[in-house]
Amino acid sequence: MAGRGMQAVLALAAGCLAAPWLPAVPSAAVQAFAGAAAAAALFFRPARLPALFLLGALWFLAAASWQLSQQWPAERAGEVVVLEGRVADLPQQAEQSLRFVLAVDGGETDEKLPGKIQVSWYRPSARPAPGSRWRLKLRLEPPSGRINPGGFDYQRYLVARRIGATGRVQGQPQLLQSPAGPRWLDRQRLSDILQTETADLDVAGLKRALAVADRSGLRPELTRLLRETGTAHLLAISGLHVGMVAGAAGLLASWLCAPLALIWPGFSRRRAGVVVGLAAASAYAALAGFTLPTQRALIMLAVAAFALIGRRALAPAHALLLALAAVLALDPLAPLDIGFWLSFAAVAILIWVFSWRTGERRRWWLDLLRAQLILMVGLLPLNAGVFGQIVPGALAANLVAIPLVGLWVLPALLLDLATMMLGLPATPLSALADSGVVALIAVLDTVRAAPWSFMTVPGGPAWAFLPAAAGAAWLIAPAGWPARWLGAVLLLPLLVPIRPGPGPEGLDVWFLDLGNGQAVVMQTAQGAHLYDTGAGDGQGNDSISRVLPDVMRRLGITRLDRVVVSHGHRDHAGGLASVRALGSRFYGQGVDGGQRCTTGEGWQSGGHDFRFLHPSSFLPDLGRNSSCVLYVAGPGGSLLLTGGIDSAVEARLLIEHGGPPADILQLPSGGHRRGSSADFLAAVGPYAAVASVARFDRHDRVHDDVRQRLDAAGSALLETGRCGAIRVRFRPGREPRIDSMVRLHRRLWHVQDSSCTLSPGKNRAAGKTRAR
Repeated sequence: MAGRGMQAVLALAAGCLAAPWLPAVPSAAVQAFAGAAAAAALFFRPARLPALFLLGALWFLAAASWQLSQQWPAERAGEVVVLEGRVADLPQQAEQSLRFVLAVDGGETDEKLPGKIQVSWYRPSARPAPGSRWRLKLRLEPPSGRINPGGFDYQRYLVARRIGATGRVQGQPQLLQSPAGPRWLDRQRLSDILQTETADLDVAGLKRALAVADRSGLRPELTRLLRETGTAHLLAISGLHVGMVAGAAGLLASWLCAPLALIWPGFSRRRAGVVVGLAAASAYAALAGFTLPTQRALIMLAVAAFALIGRRALAPAHALLLALAAVLALDPLAPLDIGFWLSFAAVAILIWVFSWRTGERRRWWLDLLRAQLILMVGLLPLNAGVFGQIVPGALAANLVAIPLVGLWVLPALLLDLATMMLGLPATPLSALADSGVVALIAVLDTVRAAPWSFMTVPGGPAWAFLPAAAGAAWLIAPAGWPARWLGAVLLLPLLVPIRPGPGPEGLDVWFLDLGNGQAVVMQTAQGAHLYDTGAGDGQGNDSISRVLPDVMRRLGITRLDRVVVSHGHRDHAGGLASVRALGSRFYGQGVDGGQRCTTGEGWQSGGHDFRFLHPSSFLPDLGRNSSCVLYVAGPGGSLLLTGGIDSAVEARLLIEHGGPPADILQLPSGGHRRGSSADFLAAVGPYAAVASVARFDRHDRVHDDVRQRLDAAGSALLETGRCGAIRVRFRPGREPRIDSMVRLHRRLWHVQDSSCTLSPGKNRAAGKTRAR
């Protein structure tokens, strides 16, 4: 009977885990029909498990449908609304902006508002404390994110946290009510004390992250150090930390309560330890703000605790399954969070391996070593497929870091926090925690210095993930498992994917999705080139540094042969500092160490001719009109990149180059009306025009006049903000093939825009011809 019950729980959980892979949310009618059919199928034993699987999927889809319906509508993007709400978590400082989540509890009108809003406050005059209540005037937009090959899916992140809109503060917010909780439980105050009492900024950042889940003090370099040593999980207050606190508190309580067993015959030290451990873990989770990882850890711990208190024999795998079902029942959107998969996968791997060896006795340090080896292999599909990395150095780093944090840093830090909450003077505990963190950073620096400690991998196709997971489980199976080498074979499609390149005479072009910034990656069989570097300040604070490395890894590009900066505007040259180390030759006006782009100059690569059409060598600096205009032509078609020119330079290009005719045109300045004149579009005659512009552009680009001109020219329009990164493939003897990330990487939380779908040959049928 218990076996059938676990099968039912497994079927429900499996359906909930599979549903996020659907490309779109079915309609309410389809969901209702499927639910009725599944409910009827429960009365037939052979169909029960499939019916439960379907019900689990519908549980996720119902939650996803509800959350997507609560989002701020796209047609009202940019509307200013006055509303009230409470700050739901610690604000995060990013450069000159402050970000926090606002739990909305009302507005000036009775209109429907999202339950949670991600608020950005530029140059704030105050720092909202968690739990405080404010009245704000916000410019609201629907949740949206940039979609690039191998990049972070920010929109998925927002949906997983049930955030229904993003908003920018307008005017001066008004504080309505300070936090209602006791001052000694003020997380912001504790974080500030940790910061002010610690001299080293990196040490202070790590202490704040470990103590109260405040990661705003971590420098990008420190975050990269943790990622490249496989120890980033130490900062996510989740199962490891909560389990450490629960175990330590439980053991201490069990030891202190031992005398009670002498005077109270029915007293159980074990039960007392479990109860105290669960209470301590709950207190630590509260200190961390009950983040999603701590909530999952508490649920998992509670399942095991109730089994121990009730003296129920519960197999580890069954306990994990019940914890998984409990998490999904309370939060069906949990599978959208990558931390969910990492935490449950890590526990499942350890159960899979060690449950076969319960009778073996080994020393604790040998078990720790074995556990790290097993986790490194078992989590390889997630690390390679999701994060695009393999971290051999994680074995050495975690062997030192986990005991160091669990036995030294965390106890000293929590005891130090206790003295702060009690209002006691500073103690040596703070210095003890500091020395532990300093030792941790030194160990991580040593590990990263090894050339073998970290490497990136391109990551295979989506279908390769499940075989790779099976292969990893096969490799770490118990001794005597047949044909273990098959596990390595199943891992190969993910670790060493076969990617068909552009071919000897082909060209792949990616218009990256960088918001209001432009960057175009061009890849041939002989090399890769970059046109423009996106938005930023030119000193490293930019968007391309967070996107380009993942794109290059995904495309198998190790270096950029040439980088062209069309002109000095921050939307085009803002990421120059970040790509300096990735390129070998630079072109552009005013680029230090670069070569000026001059009419007639260029290069050959993979059967395609890259040639500058503007500016001429005798022209003075004309700002946007001195943009490097690059024409790319070859057997598969032609591409015209225009930078930020306007109609005056377009007229010159018409006179000197007859347009020139091109299959694909980059709209100047993201579709500003001062460019893309009717005569120019008629002469170029593009099959499609691409605008690098944000989905909700504050300048309302692409301008309506430009849209009308494109319609008159018979050219399709694609926008990176609506379609994600746009890929154009040129192949000899074929029409240029255009795809977008919202079609290549379809997910139910992405908005499917009809403008991102092109019919092959649409413009050829209109009678367009191309001169090459």
